[in-house]
Amino acid sequence: MKPSKLARHLQTKHPASKDKPLEFFERKKREHEGQKKLLKATTSTNVSALRASFLVANCIAKAKKPFTIGEELILPAAKDICHELFGEAAVKNVAQVPLSATTVTRRINEIAEDVEGQLLERINTSPWYAIQVDESTDVDNKAMMLVYVRYIFQEDVHEDMLCALLLAANTTGAELFKSLDDYISGKLNWSFCVGICTDGAAAMTGRFSGLTTRVKQVASECESTHCVIHREMLASRKMSPELNTVLQDVIKVINHIKAYALNSRLFEQLCEEMDAEHKRLLLHTEVRWLSKGRALARVFELREPLHRFLLEKESPLAAHFSSKEWVTKLAYLCDIFNLLNKLNLSLQGRMTTAFKLADKVAAFKAKLEVWGRRVRTGIFDMFQY
Repeated sequence: MKPSKLARHLQTKHPASKDKPLEFFERKKREHEGQKKLLKATTSTNVSALRASFLVANCIAKAKKPFTIGEELILPAAKDICHELFGEAAVKNVAQVPLSATTVTRRINEIAEDVEGQLLERINTSPWYAIQVDESTDVDNKAMMLVYVRYIFQEDVHEDMLCALLLAANTTGAELFKSLDDYISGKLNWSFCVGICTDGAAAMTGRFSGLTTRVKQVASECESTHCVIHREMLASRKMSPELNTVLQDVIKVINHIKAYALNSRLFEQLCEEMDAEHKRLLLHTEVRWLSKGRALARVFELREPLHRFLLEKESPLAAHFSSKEWVTKLAYLCDIFNLLNKLNLSLQGRMTTAFKLADKVAAFKAKLEVWGRRVRTGIFDMFQY
């Protein structure tokens, strides 16, 4: 259409537009640019809200909080803060952040998948890798196998958690290997595995059908080692009969109170009346390494409320706290297990080597000899209780 005909067309067919043709086009251009800016701002806001949603979901996962906390607490609190500091406009932007329970669940799953993908990519670029495997039971009495991996990335040795696998009821060596092989096959190359470290359980170290034996069948270069921390814990279980009797008495005292809700409430009330430092006892479990020492220490610290409570209940266990010899042995167990707990914690952690751990165990054995000589001379300042 020629310019003259276009101008006549605009004047006759669009009488509402009384502007000149050039001015009309300029106005339409400005409106179009305004729409583009609005779309760009909206898109930018949506991207920022998405990033904020991922960041909040990551914080919720690290804090191990319920996924509903995002919508029920974090978002309302963020709105109140923004309203007081930045005004209503900031509140509208914060309100666009999706934080429902399903959204947070989806975000955490996406973050986990991305982290897993990056880890597998790093391991596949490494010339070799080694794994550490431990089978345990969680609070729901479900068998679970944790697998850590050590690999080389950018000329440095890195150590990360590879996977946590839920196991069947029968945790045999065959089941352990099947769960591990189902995860690694297709993601990693078994031929690059040069080491596996486990505890001393029969399902792990069995000569014919253990996990290490089956791994060596698919990874010919793999060498198996026994975890030094498990070895140290096995050695610490050897206890004289008289000290073991004290330990069993302590467990009976804890179970007598913790096994009954009424006793637990009454004992807590008694501790409040006596201004005790603690109000509850700690349960001892064989699975948790540090629980034995902490349970003993808590009983020793609450020995006076326990003695009074057991006397009121007319329990024969109260006689133990009247015996100075029994209380002395309890204090000795608290000191020894407290020192063993410190050793266990020092042996744990990332990026440690067998040489460092062996040095710490040797140093602890040397300390035992020094402490023995000091005790024979009547010096007990190295013991806490």
